[in-house]
Amino acid sequence: MFFVNAGDIDWIEANGNYVRLHVGTASHMIRDTIASVERSLPPSRFARIHRSAIVNLDRVAEMRQWSSGDYIVILTNGARLKLSRSYRNSIEAGGRT
Repeated sequence: MFFVNAGDIDWIEANGNYVRLHVGTASHMIRDTIASVERSLPPSRFARIHRSAIVNLDRVAEMRQWSSGDYIVILTNGARLKLSRSYRNSIEAGGRT
């Protein structure tokens, strides 16, 4: 069993009924849905950017326009995640929807 401080999470990835927490160079799988995890996180610090990804807003380095109105979110650790149009307002508002 691992205990992870929410502030240490870089981003969260959905995988069916599991989620993978990306924490620095480590990752941890937990049996839970991304929707459930999203509800348990403070919206002022985390934002859903895609149906399968949540980011820690403190880890966002930049957003780059990609194709068809989509963006790529680049984290401070170099990870590149797709920001879908339907979640763009959430990250632009700083996680508050």
